Amino acid sequence: MNGIDEAGAVVRAALREQAAAQAPAEPLLVERVLTAHRRRARRRIGGVAAVVAAVVGLAFWSPLPGGSGSAPIRDRGPSTTEVAARPDQSPPRDVIEAGDVVMAGYVEQETTASGTSGRGELRRTYWLLDPDSQTYEKDERWSLVAVAPGGLQAAVLERELPVRRIGILDLRTREVERWIELDGDERQGIAGLAYSRDGGSLVATTYLKDPDSGVPVPVKEEGQDGMEVEVPFDSGRSGFWVVDVASGRGRWSAVETLTDPFLLNARQDFEFTHDGKAVRAGLVSDARSEFHDLDGLPIGPPEGEAHWEWSVEAGRSPDGSRMAGPFAGRTRETSSWILDARTGKKVAEVPGQQLLAWAGKDQLVAWDTAKDGGSEFGNRLVLVTVGSDRTVPLSGPRGDEADGGGRWQPIFVRR
Repeated sequence: MNGIDEAGAVVRAALREQAAAQAPAEPLLVERVLTAHRRRARRRIGGVAAVVAAVVGLAFWSPLPGGSGSAPIRDRGPSTTEVAARPDQSPPRDVIEAGDVVMAGYVEQETTASGTSGRGELRRTYWLLDPDSQTYEKDERWSLVAVAPGGLQAAVLERELPVRRIGILDLRTREVERWIELDGDERQGIAGLAYSRDGGSLVATTYLKDPDSGVPVPVKEEGQDGMEVEVPFDSGRSGFWVVDVASGRGRWSAVETLTDPFLLNARQDFEFTHDGKAVRAGLVSDARSEFHDLDGLPIGPPEGEAHWEWSVEAGRSPDGSRMAGPFAGRTRETSSWILDARTGKKVAEVPGQQLLAWAGKDQLVAWDTAKDGGSEFGNRLVLVTVGSDRTVPLSGPRGDEADGGGRWQPIFVRR
């Protein structure tokens, strides 16, 4: 196996097991922890792991039938083909947008280890786009933020998770317009959020405890330089609410906890499937994903979902015919596959380490390194096109060190 093939294999494995903050996030921001990969490989994966672990899954591309109203949409002007790039800014100060998507904010994460237990506390700090000034402004009030399509509204959760209410935040005024109260028993506290494609509905994942408290962190075994202790995932996920944003009405469904402690992260949030008729989540140490109907019952993958990889943010193309795929690295040092959504066949290879969002029929936003090489940690946002080798830088590079500063993570939504 040559160097590129080996790197690709490590990335593909690591991408199934990385840590988050929201879904699509989608998205929803989900922590994708690398412990399962460490358990199997028993070696550090170094730079490759750090690159993929910094990318957070956000859920924002999935429609839910029956919603009574969609989120407000920004005035996108006469065309959605324009690009606002900030190749000299990292983190960005001014708006980044490309085609059909806008970077509605970004999040910075910090995990503080709790002694030598192999557990830690995760905290997020959000920088959200002001629709009027078109700049990113810091907001430290929330443990979790899901931005609605259009970038004018967001759903927010307060700091102490799990919570019993969801705030609907006006991104112009930075004020909570109203609270959606969801009463229930100890199983029904909310700690995860993801919008539907039209912004009319939310899926709110519930947990018995705070999934950001006690997350696995690397712990070296005494006398074993570079080795890390196996720490089982401890997921308290209990189910999900489906919430109509306009009316505030919600319905809760229980989901049976998986018995294998290495199949779920401490946080493993749900998001809607492409057709909005079910929910989905990844399995950390398994190539499969899990799907449930809106009553919480396990089902097989819906049509066109069997080849979805939860670690690839972009998901299906706007028309549903193609699927953003995993790391390829075949004809280029860094590239990713585009798949036929129905068959899983590889139909194209595009530049980019990690595909984040579809910006149009044939364009995607991705993380990638500079053409002149440079650090694999210093990746930047780029716009790529199916059938072309050309990339358009959208941001400056992030920090050059795996655990250094500048590891911001973007939140993309349709504009």
